[in-house]
Amino acid sequence: MARIAADVTWLVGRTPLVELARLSPPNTRLVAKLDAWNPSGSNKDRAALGMIRHAERSGFLRAGGTIVECSSGDLGLAIATIGCRLGYRVILTMPDGTSEQARSRLRALGAEVVVTPIDEGMRGAMVRAEQVAKQIAGALCLQAFTNRANARVHADTTAREIWEDTDGGVGLVVVPVGTGGTAAGCVAFFREFAVPVAGVQPAASPVLSGGRSGAHNIPGIGAGFIPEILTPSDLVAIVDVSDSEAIDGARALARLESLRLGPASGAVVHAASRLAQQPQFLGKLVVAVLPDTADHYLDHPAMRLEA
Repeated sequence: MARIAADVTWLVGRTPLVELARLSPPNTRLVAKLDAWNPSGSNKDRAALGMIRHAERSGFLRAGGTIVECSSGDLGLAIATIGCRLGYRVILTMPDGTSEQARSRLRALGAEVVVTPIDEGMRGAMVRAEQVAKQIAGALCLQAFTNRANARVHADTTAREIWEDTDGGVGLVVVPVGTGGTAAGCVAFFREFAVPVAGVQPAASPVLSGGRSGAHNIPGIGAGFIPEILTPSDLVAIVDVSDSEAIDGARALARLESLRLGPASGAVVHAASRLAQQPQFLGKLVVAVLPDTADHYLDHPAMRLEA
């Protein structure tokens, strides 16, 4: 039987699980869900496709329309990858200071980049995205942090895949918290099966546990505010991971498991390893959702394996 995807959107999801035998604590199985294997290199492909398809079904996005979003990282790349292939004009806003390499990747896919003042941060870029959307007929701002379709697609795909691929044997799911979609979707799905879900945030910006927003170097997680689509109290644990621990985690994945993944993946695997050693999770199958590829962060300290 021929297996030929109709286009790149058909390649989103169904990412594999792999044993992390060399990183697993004694008496506990630590398994990675390789969401970096999505087409654009991150779990954000699921959110992009889910939000776009929901907007189409709801009549908010029509053929030839424009998609606007605020993102300088993996979400923007995912929206550009999916949106441009589906025939939409894609405009992404981001603060000045975003690397030229990141901007070039987006432009190569056909997306337009709008740069906002660096001192206004991501909130300034969010405001600009909303302004741009209002100025263009037929434009839609996806607003991933508040878009329930973001969480729904992770419930329907990410969580369901984990359940099916472990034959219902998963005992804990550990997820990154960026837009909140992966965490909220997994919580919604696994609630029925009493499987706990833990979230990972930067130690320097512990807003999910009531702390203050702060600067950190773990791109992809820690937006600096609590996403509207996520209720932090639904998580069985929120693990704080420092920049150096995320770097160590990414290096361990490369050196011990031959997996070249990004700093957010390093943070999640570090958190999952810590949780797997707690008494209530000993002997359980712990699944860590690893969201990003190393290829997006070649200038990040985590990628300098000789250090």
